[in-house]
Amino acid sequence: MLRSGAVLPRFLVQLVDKEYHRQDRGRKAVPIPLFVFFISEGYRAYGPTADFKEDDVGRFERLLYGSSNGTISASIEGIRSLLDNYAFVPVRGLGSPMDESIHLITKLDMTLIPLLVRNGLDLSVVNDQVMERVLWRADISEPTLQLYLDNGFKLTPAAIKKGLQMARPSTLDALQSRVPKQDLQLLAEDTIIDMFGPATGRGWNWVPESADYLMRIFNISDSVLARALYTHPDDDVAPNGGRVEFPATRCYMKANPCPVWRWVLRTYGPSHPFTMASFDDALSRAAADRDLHNLHHQYLDSGVKFHPRHVKILACRVLHRDMTSNALHLLRVLRAQVVADLDAGVLDDVDRDAWIRALRDEIVNNDEWDHRMRTTQLEGGARGGAFRISRPPEDAVMFLEEARDMVLDIMPLYETGSGGPRLARKNSGRSSRGSASVRTWVKRMSVWWKEQVDRGVWGAMDDAGG
Repeated sequence: MLRSGAVLPRFLVQLVDKEYHRQDRGRKAVPIPLFVFFISEGYRAYGPTADFKEDDVGRFERLLYGSSNGTISASIEGIRSLLDNYAFVPVRGLGSPMDESIHLITKLDMTLIPLLVRNGLDLSVVNDQVMERVLWRADISEPTLQLYLDNGFKLTPAAIKKGLQMARPSTLDALQSRVPKQDLQLLAEDTIIDMFGPATGRGWNWVPESADYLMRIFNISDSVLARALYTHPDDDVAPNGGRVEFPATRCYMKANPCPVWRWVLRTYGPSHPFTMASFDDALSRAAADRDLHNLHHQYLDSGVKFHPRHVKILACRVLHRDMTSNALHLLRVLRAQVVADLDAGVLDDVDRDAWIRALRDEIVNNDEWDHRMRTTQLEGGARGGAFRISRPPEDAVMFLEEARDMVLDIMPLYETGSGGPRLARKNSGRSSRGSASVRTWVKRMSVWWKEQVDRGVWGAMDDAGG
């Protein structure tokens, strides 16, 4: 490399000298022949200014970060001397992060960038990180952006999407002057998709104001939002109304998906499929988290309705340690919703059957669930696993009793058949004297009896008997 014209940076010779003389290792990290080679080549390149005991990396940092007690112009000249005379170039792993150093250099003096490129800096390695910092600047303008482009930096899709995420009008103005409208539209849609997904690489922060801004400015369609929100946007909805695959939403894998689910509720309301998918995942998330529990209440207070598919989710939730109380509370809210629908007459026979089947299959008649509830508790997170218990949690037992009572709430007391009214439920084996279930049955029985009279069912039987 030296024979072909490569320049040996002085800081590299200094680094080899320091590594060779380190006393904290059992054996030398640098072999003697290699040490001799670097020292001799260093003297050949720099002569009396070799100064191998100096630290060019440290000196560069002091000049760059203003800790050299000099003026800005003196710092610039000091950095220029390192670049011109000693072939210095920032290297990953030595000193501050490369992208941070290069960005600070561009703010000090852009004419230093060509010197760094001459010394071997590959701008593509730091391009995206530097350009996103540029696009995030409050004073970003088209001339500022052009200055970077003139010195070898590029507006890559990754950098543009990071700039769009900032959702600042000045950034958008600068980008619109350089990026075709159609390309910018597609990149804005990709930015929304990236913001909704799990954090990857350097991560994508969720900022609801940014999502609102991009949705408004670029008129993001529901089809794009579906790709952003759903884990499998092309899958059909399951027969029970939920999404086929779990998790339903891509943000489920974020460290804290609650802000995204809260935004979905605020933006689309309680009845939209996006909201229902988010509600399913919010119920499914195995975390004893106050913000998550508050989110449940926000959804329910807004008018979001439980569906039979949620019984299985709550039955799983009650098995998790520290979440039995929350699961019991949610089941009681679910029961209150269903009873209210019964009293309002909006629950038909198909709905009744779906609720009864879900409660029996997942809880009341599910021996496997009953055994797990009484003998095992689950724990998620880093310590996840199953733990044996000697007796069931009180809240879990109450959960089972609540489910049994709910079956009796929903099950019609009588059904009409060819031979007249007949009893349609079996004794649960439990006394329910004075319970809310009994009061509900009495009220519903009165309504049912009046409906039969109005329809002439009993009158027809009387005529036949006469």
